[in-house]
Amino acid sequence: MAAAAPSRALGALGPASSRPLARTRSSPRRAARAVPRAASAVETPTAPADSVLGMTFTNWLLHEEKAGRVDADMAVLLSSVSVACKKIAAAVRSDYYKPGVDLPASANALFRDAMVGCGRTGVVASGADEDAKPFAVEESFAGDRVVVFDPLDGVTNVDAAVCTGSIFGVYAGKSECVPDWSSASSADAEIDQLCVANACNPGKNLEAAGYCMYSSSTILMLTVGDGLFGFTFDPAIGEFVASHERVVVPKRGKIYSVNEGNRDGWSIGVKNWVDSLKNGGPDESGKPYSARYIGSLVADVHRTLLYGGVCAQPASAQNPEGRLRLLTEAGPMAFVAEQAGAKASTGFGRALDAEPSSVHQRTPFYLGSPEEVDFLEKVLAAAPPEGDESGAGTFSSSAATKGAKSSSKSRTKSASSRVGSETLSTWMFRQEQAGHMDADLAVIINSIAVACKRISNLVATAPIRGLVGLADSTNESGDEQKKLDVISNDIFCDAMRSSARSSVIVTEEEDVPVGVADAIGGYLVSFDPIDGSSNIDAAVPTGSIWGVYHPGPDECALDLGDDAETVLEKCVTNSKKTGEQLACAGYVLYSSSTVMMLTVGSGVYGFTLDWATGEFVLSHENLKIPETTTESGRWYSGNQGNVDKWAPEMRSYAEHLQSGGGDGGDPFVYRYIGALVGDFHRTLLFGGIWLYPPDSGAPEGKARLLYEVAPMGYMAEQAGGAATRGPKAKDRVVEVVPENIHQRSPMFVGSKSMVEGLQKFLAEKA
Repeated sequence: MAAAAPSRALGALGPASSRPLARTRSSPRRAARAVPRAASAVETPTAPADSVLGMTFTNWLLHEEKAGRVDADMAVLLSSVSVACKKIAAAVRSDYYKPGVDLPASANALFRDAMVGCGRTGVVASGADEDAKPFAVEESFAGDRVVVFDPLDGVTNVDAAVCTGSIFGVYAGKSECVPDWSSASSADAEIDQLCVANACNPGKNLEAAGYCMYSSSTILMLTVGDGLFGFTFDPAIGEFVASHERVVVPKRGKIYSVNEGNRDGWSIGVKNWVDSLKNGGPDESGKPYSARYIGSLVADVHRTLLYGGVCAQPASAQNPEGRLRLLTEAGPMAFVAEQAGAKASTGFGRALDAEPSSVHQRTPFYLGSPEEVDFLEKVLAAAPPEGDESGAGTFSSSAATKGAKSSSKSRTKSASSRVGSETLSTWMFRQEQAGHMDADLAVIINSIAVACKRISNLVATAPIRGLVGLADSTNESGDEQKKLDVISNDIFCDAMRSSARSSVIVTEEEDVPVGVADAIGGYLVSFDPIDGSSNIDAAVPTGSIWGVYHPGPDECALDLGDDAETVLEKCVTNSKKTGEQLACAGYVLYSSSTVMMLTVGSGVYGFTLDWATGEFVLSHENLKIPETTTESGRWYSGNQGNVDKWAPEMRSYAEHLQSGGGDGGDPFVYRYIGALVGDFHRTLLFGGIWLYPPDSGAPEGKARLLYEVAPMGYMAEQAGGAATRGPKAKDRVVEVVPENIHQRSPMFVGSKSMVEGLQKFLAEKA
């Protein structure tokens, strides 16, 4: 076993220029791990000789054409789809915050123009809105295929820079339904009718289908009827590169995805099914499934295909026919699922067999591991007939849908002249001039920004750089580490050491505080280098969180002459700080855009990474968490899969939100990404509340006080919100003194009215 240097094991770092950064925890597994170091180039993993991994999308299409699985026209059409996805990804990444930009309309135009311009389509049908009709492509010169698409799935996520995506399907044209352009008598109504007839195909007739996910990585998943393949966009070469080969969904999974904010409108069968998952599902093991619901079909399906489990979009009182469009969403996704060995169902039958009678026909939809979907259908079949159900439609059909739209509809974006032009460096100069920060803090923030750019690039290309999966090591808390956990921790530690402005470093991945003996600044920097690392392999949002605490008293200053025990004692003493001692707190969201949010005590500001210049540019100015009204700000987030392990009063509170919150307003909309950064970011922009209560398995809570709870609580208060540990006002998270650097804590954070309402509710139930 490789022994760690004695001084490092006790938390000391020598001079930055002479001593490498080693890890405090040392084990045979960790010492032997073959994870590329952050400072070195990351090599693309070697694929077997007969593998397509590492191929560009263009070469893969040629490979499929040579094998006889696509023809030249299909190759051109799919290449055009990839171009459209690149353009939409760029727009989502850079334009989501800009005033006057309608991203759904832009995405629809980009996809439509690509399909028309490729010359291989006869009919194009978009699911962009209810008024959209299929149209014939008069200019087509080499094909009559029908292309259906949803240009921007998950539009409610756009403003929060959370996962969105595009869905598409390609059908062979029906020759008897193709408009005759040579006939002068062809009327518009006749052409429209023929286009609708041509477009309305069951999913089993698809020739190709797929989706593109715009998230921490941009990933194109595609099948041409011979297995499911995935391609990750490599910005260095501007190409999609094969990263997933013949994906096979696990037969079982322990994650379910459904909007539990709509529970009051579900049928008894759906309620019974979700309740059974919370008690172990088919095996009745008692171990609950974990809940995740991003609110984008693309992202929720993508995670399900890689991790297993089930993704559900049931019918409800709000949407009695279901929410998804059969033609442009459910059909293509069902075809993708079956090609990966998954099942897709309407609840009582195979989704691919359902034939749409209209372009925008809706359907319930369930997709997932085969055994999970079988269990779902069994539970639904055993439920009482619909006519015997009581309370299945206890609120108006517009309730939850209206809530989602009013809460997340693209807000009117007004901005100062600095938004979109002022860089992070310029903003910090203004803050320094105003006396909100000093030069040492500016150096630290700049170093954090550089570290986060490096991590963002690694996250974006992780599937094609061999950076997914476990690192064969554990952190202080016993959590299995992902490869990017280890590398990102190195990047952050290197950045803080090199800045020489932080005398003590605290990180989730290290056992003890780390002292920097030659630092010329006295700040303590705490951080979680990759929050939500369980999301990495599925390329759904992750992030980095940090807090920069004011320098401690003189007696805690490190000295090069101190022995190791003295250094450790001083580091531990320096680390016992409350959130009220923060000089700066922030996070970076790695998602469809890379967004940095931070405060230096003068409000919360956001900066979006401009990949063209490599600079963080001001995109959110002096943010305030929206207050919750009867029509807006009605969001809640928490792992509903653990609800049976919560205290009775917390279970009651979740049910209280699902039934409308008692104020006569719309039902609350449920989302849970499973990354604190992503869920907090949405709460910061849209309002509502994020719940992370203690439970029977974690009576002290799960979030870490020093580098997760306190920084996020401080940011919430700076944005006019609130953050508490429980029902009492004295439980403000920023007031709690940590007893150790990895102390855990419950956390409830959101708009002030929601947090105060929670405190009142819990106090009354206690």
